[in-house]
Amino acid sequence: MTLQTKKILISLLLCLVLALTVALGVFCFIPNFEVNMVGDYYQSAYAALQKSAAFTDTVKATYSIKLDDDADGENVVNAIKTRLSKTYGYYGSKADYDKASGIVTVEIPVSDNTNTRVKPTAQTILNNVIVNGKVEILNVDYSSSPSYSEDSVVLTQEHFRHASVRSYLNQNVTLYICRVRLTKEGAKLAEALAESTPYTVAIDGSVETWVYWTGSELQITYAYTDEATSEEHARAMNAYISSGALNATLTQEGSTTTAENNLGWIYLAIMGAVVLASFIFFAVRYKALGLIPMVTQALAVFVFMFFGVLVHLEIFNIAMGIGVVLSYVFMTVFSALGFEKVRKLMVDGGKNYSVARHQALAFSRDNRKDIFISLIAHGALLVLGIILWVIPTLVTAPLGNAFVYGAVLSLIVTFGLNRLFALMVSPFFEVKKSKAKSRS
Repeated sequence: MTLQTKKILISLLLCLVLALTVALGVFCFIPNFEVNMVGDYYQSAYAALQKSAAFTDTVKATYSIKLDDDADGENVVNAIKTRLSKTYGYYGSKADYDKASGIVTVEIPVSDNTNTRVKPTAQTILNNVIVNGKVEILNVDYSSSPSYSEDSVVLTQEHFRHASVRSYLNQNVTLYICRVRLTKEGAKLAEALAESTPYTVAIDGSVETWVYWTGSELQITYAYTDEATSEEHARAMNAYISSGALNATLTQEGSTTTAENNLGWIYLAIMGAVVLASFIFFAVRYKALGLIPMVTQALAVFVFMFFGVLVHLEIFNIAMGIGVVLSYVFMTVFSALGFEKVRKLMVDGGKNYSVARHQALAFSRDNRKDIFISLIAHGALLVLGIILWVIPTLVTAPLGNAFVYGAVLSLIVTFGLNRLFALMVSPFFEVKKSKAKSRS
């Protein structure tokens, strides 16, 4: 393969990597772009993180709770969180249970700034997520205007294995269904249902809508002409099935609204300044070679944002924010250490790029000490993160989360991507070096 061919292939590959980085950035930072599937909810990563209480006013509601027999208050608040995320995309909302006082508190943003179609009030959202949510399938034709009867119940919560939401187009209107997979026992009971009959769905003993049995799954239908209404109801059903019934009665005692919180914007500005400063440093210090850590660290930031939303990180918690900044600085330092060695060998040692890159970045005996130190540092950050993660406080757990994910991403960037891209661009630097020699 000729040098020119290598340059063309490498250029195409680098363009692909840059395009991927730009695409991830677009999908992360454009609110309401709705391309990133988070669980069953479509939204951009930035838009999901924007729902943090750090960006907007919040409503904090308090409830007295009456638990059913064998029910647990912690399970109740976990179910409420699941409903907030699956129905409205509120992954960072807080719900807490005080066993001593029997009080549940739920805090959510005042406005929904991600889903442009569904705009319920905060109180409506709270009302929807604190209902018991016991879903039952009745062996009664929905078209007969049925009323609820326990004798007609054929499938209950224990027969549902998995739920999801799917959209379909009907006369140029997008409508939604909630698809439900059944357990083995549930599938056996569902054999008694005809595949062409709309059966009745009830929530908490009240007739809600209809469902079709397809032979492999249940399809709970919301054929409203209003797309937003259809989507909200389908997602709410999905949430009730996924979270299970609360097995508790919650009575609202009061609510308060916080003043606007600008902490999230301040943090975003600080994080942006840190990233920009690192990019300027790489560009000024390492010239064209600095493009490598700039691209790899941008990828790491975008991947962290996507992953953070997928695992429901409360990224704008103060402790989490500090952890993210420190983890990024940690990654920047170890990226700079590697490229500083390349630069020193080229500038001070008079080595060509290939020799300098190999001596500085190769997994060789000469680099054993530096590799060992870097591995110890990354391992220490990872272990510290795990230790903090398992300590259940609002400071240690989020900080530990950031350190764990930061250590893993830094390891991938400094030991993998930086070395890979540095090897890829060798032909361009060698051509430049050869031309310089010929001129002299």
